[in-house]
Amino acid sequence: MKQKAKFALLFTVFIDLLGFGIVIPILPLYAKNISANPSPWMIGINQWFDFSNPGAFWAGLAMVSFTSMQFVATPILGRWSDKIGRRPLLYISLMGSALGYLVLGLTMRYEWVIAARILDGLTGGNIAVAQAAMADISTPEDRSKSLGMMGAAFGMGFVLGPALAGILSGSSWGNWLLEAYGLHLPFLVASVMSLIASLSVLFFLPETLSAENREKTKHKKRGHAILQALKRPQMPTLLLISLLTVTGFGMFEGSFALMTNQRFGFGQKEVGYLFGVVGLLIAIYQGAIVRIISKLIPEQKLLILGLTLLIVAFVSLPIAPLYWPFYLCVIPAAWGSGMNNTSTFALASKLTPPEDQGSLFGVLGAVQSLGRILGPAIGTLAFAQYGYRMPFHVAVGFIVLALGAGVALLSAQPNNDSNNSRHP
Repeated sequence: MKQKAKFALLFTVFIDLLGFGIVIPILPLYAKNISANPSPWMIGINQWFDFSNPGAFWAGLAMVSFTSMQFVATPILGRWSDKIGRRPLLYISLMGSALGYLVLGLTMRYEWVIAARILDGLTGGNIAVAQAAMADISTPEDRSKSLGMMGAAFGMGFVLGPALAGILSGSSWGNWLLEAYGLHLPFLVASVMSLIASLSVLFFLPETLSAENREKTKHKKRGHAILQALKRPQMPTLLLISLLTVTGFGMFEGSFALMTNQRFGFGQKEVGYLFGVVGLLIAIYQGAIVRIISKLIPEQKLLILGLTLLIVAFVSLPIAPLYWPFYLCVIPAAWGSGMNNTSTFALASKLTPPEDQGSLFGVLGAVQSLGRILGPAIGTLAFAQYGYRMPFHVAVGFIVLALGAGVALLSAQPNNDSNNSRHP
């Protein structure tokens, strides 16, 4: 059953992220283009703030509207998955994504773009619940490898998704489809991907959370999931590292397409292909390298190495020239992100009992959603006011703070080894 569940989870995450990968690289440019025909209230905001690049602000708002709703909803969905099981919550989340992408694919109004992102965010617990399901069927010793496999499926979706977005947005075949079916074709394809993922959950994924653990959760008196997580040793530091890192990486995600568009004239096709390269590099790390490197280097040190790579990437990207110097700078960004995410989730999962894994991944998802609220908001505002380099400079500051917290965690680790084995 465990192997069947793992395969179904990996397939579901891959298909879901294939759709997500289609959307995320082109959403900033898409929102920017739609906002070029603003409603009266948008004109008022543009005039009030006197943006030098108002499209960057509206692109950031489209991203923040999703993550702000996800921040609210993910802990609730994670907690409910501990009570009623992973399968129904994963199905609901994926159907919400399918409907949100469908609305994006049918609208020409910026207000409906925001509405679609809010809907997707409110049902956006799919990754957190899938991670909890993978933790259910993994031993503590195999958790890094299992979460790495999920990260690889995530990465492969990000490889093919952005590449497919590029094809749908700029190739001759894509242009024929766009002429036949409309300019919003990538979002319609993403909707179909999420629908397929939801059907795979419905027909192929068995419930991974045992009835015993569900019963424990129903009778367990608990406060707010975030407050409970903060009571666990080392968890506040891990959550702080996650928040700082995702905020910094969110500045990269929110500004990268806009930066390459301004510096090099890249459009949706080129940005889609670049994000595809990032996804491929993440998949290579999490699907293959992590299995080897996690046996040689402790997770705490991998976390620090990942943060160091992110600093190198964010310092280099806004100044590196085309072509190969710029493309090479993408490698530490991708591998640094992969190292940090896998290590953080594995360390946090080991500190948490089995019946609380859903709550844990919900909390981690909420913290990362908060980072994705702050990151694109800060990044796009910095871009709009000060130019394309500023978001990367600010991102470096956040990652340096995370690195300091990681060093503190590593220094405290020898005195807390017993905590890591407290919950099998």
